[in-house]
Amino acid sequence: MIDFSRAELTHFCVHYVGNKGLGEELTLSDKAFQFKDDFVKDTVLRYFLNPFKTDIYHQFKGKLDISLASVANVCEDLFSSDKKDFVKQSKKIASHLYDQSIHPKIKGGEFYVCFFKDAVVDGELCDALGFFKTENKETYLKVYQHVDNFDIDCDNGININKLDKGCLVFDTDKKKGYKLSIIDTNNRNAECAMYWEEDFLNAVIKPNGYYHTKNFIDTSRGFCEEILTEENNVNKQDQMMMLNRSTSYFKEKDHFNLKDFEKDVLVEPKLIGAFKDYRKDFNKKMDLTAIDEFDVSQTAVKKNQKYMRSVVKLDKNFHIYIHARHDYVERGYDEEKGLKYYKLFYVNEEQG
Repeated sequence: MIDFSRAELTHFCVHYVGNKGLGEELTLSDKAFQFKDDFVKDTVLRYFLNPFKTDIYHQFKGKLDISLASVANVCEDLFSSDKKDFVKQSKKIASHLYDQSIHPKIKGGEFYVCFFKDAVVDGELCDALGFFKTENKETYLKVYQHVDNFDIDCDNGININKLDKGCLVFDTDKKKGYKLSIIDTNNRNAECAMYWEEDFLNAVIKPNGYYHTKNFIDTSRGFCEEILTEENNVNKQDQMMMLNRSTSYFKEKDHFNLKDFEKDVLVEPKLIGAFKDYRKDFNKKMDLTAIDEFDVSQTAVKKNQKYMRSVVKLDKNFHIYIHARHDYVERGYDEEKGLKYYKLFYVNEEQG
């Protein structure tokens, strides 16, 4: 959990980072920003901090050569200094972001660097650095009331309910690459999706409950889709049954234990052996360490639930969602019509 209710914003700088590849400008401020009143300050902080509510954490992959620009290097310098060079260091980070902004679809925007004293992350009191970028502007109306009429004007501005890009770096877990929380809502384009997280921050997901839960769900889904197939003499119903049992297990458990998973989900010795072989190959391919016990992250379960649905797609005509009671489903072949069919049994019908 992230809590900034007692935190104090002590340093704040704003720069403009354009798209270097398109020849846009990098505009750097020479002075720290001073808010004109508390209302503006509180609004900006709400815009920056409200989206950070999940248990997904990242860490820096490692520091680069000290002579090169690196967010990790700058963070270490700022956490260990008295912040007299804060503006200079914020310029260094803005320049580093500018150097990564070369893909033609990356949008330019304002870039903010903040230092917070006394933030709380997962119950630990520590300082934090914040990096935020606004890329999208929206048109809004302004209505002016006069004595006997109204004027309407429009302008472009930032929607404070939609943070485009953000990163909080907490001064904890330094030896493991610090603890980072990252937001990137403009990463739908595959060609520049990793621009913020990898190119700029050089960060990876931190090995915690979310990380282990996601990896094991990916393994389970891969096992169902690649091994439990009709080519391997496993019918679609058995594949869906395995998917449902896996999904139910993670929804119901707070703590994962491999032995329990084998007993509750895999059940059969032959299936357990096949899963062990698949998991070993999957971990090797993905460069993962096998973890047999971990705390289950419901955030990871919800994010990956759509990939674990039991859906039978029949040509382009029908989708059948099967959540349980696979014994209520029969599959067959109609010789007269020359078509396969599914027969469904049920007790009650609900209109949806």
